[in-house]
Parts: sequence; C-alpha cells; structure tokens
Amino acid sequence: MKVYSNSFFHFTNNLEHLQEIIHTGFNVYFCKEEVYSSERSVVHIGIPMVSFCDTPLLYLTQNSYGKYCIGMKRKWAVEHQLQPVLYYPNNQECQSTKMIVSATEDFLRDKKDSDKYRILGYSKPLYKIECDKETTRDNYVEREWRKVYASRNQFVWLTETEYDLYRGDKNHPKTPIGVPLKFSANDVDIIIVQEKDVLRLIDYIMRGGFTYVGGKENTTVNNRDRELLLSKVATFESLANNM
Repeated sequence: MKVYSNSFFHFTNNLEHLQEIIHTGFNVYFCKEEVYSSERSVVHIGIPMVSFCDTPLLYLTQNSYGKYCIGMKRKWAVEHQLQPVLYYPNNQECQSTKMIVSATEDFLRDKKDSDKYRILGYSKPLYKIECDKETTRDNYVEREWRKVYASRNQFVWLTETEYDLYRGDKNHPKTPIGVPLKFSANDVDIIIVQEKDVLRLIDYIMRGGFTYVGGKENTTVNNRDRELLLSKVATFESLANNM
C-alpha cells in the first residue's frame, strides 16, 4: 500500500464552499497556528496560507475538517510551490523544537525580519499543544502541505491579538486576503461530496453555475471543462464504505 496519495486534498465542511473553490480557486486566509515559546507556553500566530493534506485514500474519510474535498494533482502542487510541514516533537529539549522556540522569539521581538521566523509557517507540533489528555490530536496523520505567503504587504503575519481582530465574529466566515491560488479543470484529481449533495453538485457543474474554473477569470469555462470536472466526482460515503 502506498504511504502517500497521488493527490493533495483540501477539505471543507459544506457544498457551497466547495462550489466556490471550483469557481474562484483557493482563497488565502490567515490561519491561527500554535507554537512553543521560550517560557514553555503556547503562542498563537496568524499565518497567511492555503493548506492541503497528503494522505492515502484509505484514511481520507477519517479527517476532522469536513466531508467535502477537492484533490489536486501533484504536478500542480509542485508548480505552485507547496511545501511539506515539519512536524516537531512536543518536547522543548529536542533540537527541532528548540529551533521553533527560537523562531517564535524572533517573531515576537521583530516582525520585520521575517527570514528569521518564516519556518513557523512550515512547522507544526506532532500533537496539539492546547489539548486535554482525552482529546489529544495527532497532527502528523494529516501529512500537511502548505502554500505560505511571506510576511510583507497585505500578508504581514499577525500576533494573537491582531488575529482575533481579523477573525472577528466566528459566526461569520473569514475574510480572504490577496489573490486566490488558481487552477484549471485539468489540475483536479477528485472532487468529494456527501451523497445527499452529489446531484446538486452535478447540476452546478453542468448547468452553468459558474463562468470560469479555479479563479482563471481570463478563460471562459467550456463543455470539456464541465465534463472533466464531472468525471472527477465521488461520494464521501462510497469512499468510506470501500476503504
């Protein structure tokens, strides 16, 4: 059995968001990430990124992010410079964790010198830091890859206070920043939806629910694009039952 997939998967928790991705591409958001500080306490940082998982189909239905998903070809991921996340131990005596602590202090000291702390955008503790013993989450199973944006201009990384201001009311969706990460219909490997929504997605794809694919506004969607996307559709339940 392969230990990785041929695709990079991006999850969401509803059909509407999946349809938005198909039309406009992957929006960039600030994501709240937890890292260690020198005081052995957790620090939260708002990092601009788009995240994917490199996980075998066998484990795809066990994710904690949602039952809607779009899988992108590895060639597309390489072309758009996605990078694998470094998973470091939850032990500050380990060398890799010490490196993260040092980078965290550099961020807190001076956000202008982003080269000193950019590794924080491509790192994650093996296990969630702020988690009780009964709900300890293994981050490593996600095999996460990211497109992280440098800390400059509209993408300047955020402290926890700044992130909370950006996030605002959690009953409303996040505000996207910058330009979406774009793709064509040919870059898509698989589109996964819940069985109850598969006909709605088919109707969206085939009856003109969008004018272009993956944020490529200069290219009008054609029948071949629609048929190609339709051929990629699978149901979450079918994968769960067969895997």
